[in-house]
Amino acid sequence: MTQELITPSPPGEHLIKVDTEHFWIRFLVPVIAIGSAVLVYIAGVSTLDRSQIGFNPACLMLPVSVLALFAAGFGGERVLKRLMPSRRYARLSDEALVLVDGRKRETPQVVRLEWGKIVNVVAWRFTVRRRTRVPKGWHCLAVQLLQDDLEMILYTFMSPEDAEKLPGYSNFVRLRPRRETESNTDLRAVAEQRRLLKLEDARWHDGAEISADDFRAILARFEHAVPGWKIR
Repeated sequence: MTQELITPSPPGEHLIKVDTEHFWIRFLVPVIAIGSAVLVYIAGVSTLDRSQIGFNPACLMLPVSVLALFAAGFGGERVLKRLMPSRRYARLSDEALVLVDGRKRETPQVVRLEWGKIVNVVAWRFTVRRRTRVPKGWHCLAVQLLQDDLEMILYTFMSPEDAEKLPGYSNFVRLRPRRETESNTDLRAVAEQRRLLKLEDARWHDGAEISADDFRAILARFEHAVPGWKIR
């Protein structure tokens, strides 16, 4: 999404950033960080060698390079997020939730779900088992929103403590490992898990990641828009 794709939010609408840590951000940040650390190390060792100091320059440049690694990673991420924003965003208002996708078309694709109409929701969660950019043990919480033939899948990551405080947390069905589903003898539970596994595949390939605060704001709309949604 170029900067021009996002227009100022009208009064009463809240802009939701989507996929702020998209593929190119996750790829380029470590490349920039590692490259900067290597360059700092090589330049420092070369300079200190020419100065003919009385100790091994690597002893000094190793900790300096580590500092350069973290500084370049942090600074590079902030700069790249401004220069290379995602090509998707959403808008939340009292009337609707709108998801705009400009990744594959010259004219962005727009999905608009009206809160005044029935919105069907499937909600699921699972625990992150490996530490990557998300801490191990955090929850991934996802929802599929359906209205007529329109669909969107939104998700976020939260600590277990924060997730359990969400309005309607009890509505999120735990996604079980595939091996658990295969050994389960409860046919109804098996059918539900298979459905969630398909949705999880869809989330993985094309779900829209949003911040925890924006996820909370969307869930707050469910009390009146989603039949049967339990707030407690």
